[in-house]
Amino acid sequence: MKRRTVFLFAFLAALLAGCGQDRTADVDGAAGKAVFTQISQEEAREMMARDDGHVVVDVRRQDEYDGGHIPGAVLIPNETIGTERPPELPDPEQIILIYCRTGNRSRQAAQKLADMGYVHVYEFGGITSWTGDIVTEETAAEAADHMKTIYLAGGCFWGVQKFFDQFEGVLRTEVGYANGPDAAPSYRDVCSGSGHAETVRIDYDPDVISLTELLNYYFMVIDPLSVNRQGNDRGVQYRTGIYYTEEAQLPEIESVWREQEEKAGAALAVELLPLENFFTAEEYHQKYLDNNPGGYCHIPRSFFELEQHRSEESGEGSGEETDEELRARIGDLAFEVTQHAATEYAFTGKYDDFFEVGLYVDVVSGEPLFTSMDKYDSGCGWPAFTKPVAGDAVTESTDTSHGVIRTEVRSSGADSHLGHVFSDGPRESGGLRYCINSAALRFIPYDELEAQGYGEYKALFDGQG
Repeated sequence: MKRRTVFLFAFLAALLAGCGQDRTADVDGAAGKAVFTQISQEEAREMMARDDGHVVVDVRRQDEYDGGHIPGAVLIPNETIGTERPPELPDPEQIILIYCRTGNRSRQAAQKLADMGYVHVYEFGGITSWTGDIVTEETAAEAADHMKTIYLAGGCFWGVQKFFDQFEGVLRTEVGYANGPDAAPSYRDVCSGSGHAETVRIDYDPDVISLTELLNYYFMVIDPLSVNRQGNDRGVQYRTGIYYTEEAQLPEIESVWREQEEKAGAALAVELLPLENFFTAEEYHQKYLDNNPGGYCHIPRSFFELEQHRSEESGEGSGEETDEELRARIGDLAFEVTQHAATEYAFTGKYDDFFEVGLYVDVVSGEPLFTSMDKYDSGCGWPAFTKPVAGDAVTESTDTSHGVIRTEVRSSGADSHLGHVFSDGPRESGGLRYCINSAALRFIPYDELEAQGYGEYKALFDGQG
């Protein structure tokens, strides 16, 4: 997991703000961007009942729209929304209510419309969980019959909920307290060691996103070997766990479990148990990071836009990238380095003789790896760093390829091959030399950290920008 620089006062301020804040919140307002507003489906139905000149916009594909849509909804597929205002929406002052299948594309579309100057844009999620009328075919009740549920504990539930809300096929999430004593606890009880785990209930459509995909995403954002701790949060309530409700889910869970245990090279500290109980957390905890964008979270904020970035870069609306898509996105050399542990020729990488101030991230996933403050000229022909941006930003393992014993370095989240670490680095900086392929990295200049979603890392540079 990626540790963050978190200031106690900022954390307390965010927590106190959350206790009394209305659940409906502007998105990205704190970053100075144009904003849209996320509302509940109940609020959307109330607005639809009023004759206020609103328009309901369905941003799905034509075939999805034909399969069933909210009465009166105008079809404007998300993929068709560019830089010019859609002709169906001529008035920038018009009230616009947006939905899609589960919420991912509608959030993208809402932000694009807000960026175009529409000032009353409201996004309310997906038709899959819609309990109102639809024109044809699938009803919300039928969708519920098809729905599956898994409960995942992964440290502070604020970030885990925010992370899973982005994925197409996730119908609904709810944070709560699981597998403790069989009595409803308060947040104070949980923080005092009641024995419950902060847990996220995830309702999903298995035809859109599989349990295997959900669990692989889950392991991207937890440290599976850490006991009662994730990021800066410590305590039994922050333990990790997969709690299932159907025995039929076990084979799929166990398959992912074995793969992750083999990757970790040690027994996982993640509980794998049937769900014993689940108590919904207080209202102010629900969608907390949507309502309090500055709130603390142990998950890198760039991970909250993982699905959006993949959709934009690969041209797909959902699902994991294929090897062909990844190769097309990052290039042949980067693909061979990160996926097949190839090595670029010495002195050929673009970051070898490069010392601008900024952050180096995984070219595959965007996860932060190194900073320019720890980069130095080792003369080896590849970018060299004395340490990663955080102790758990990378993983290390023994590499015996080519008849030489070395220590391989990979990114913790995407498991991308980065290079190797040696013990001939500057002694005054710890004595390590992380020898990294330029092709495995993407550089984000200090001045662009905020715009690219890495604003929290600016504090690491102490005015060097």
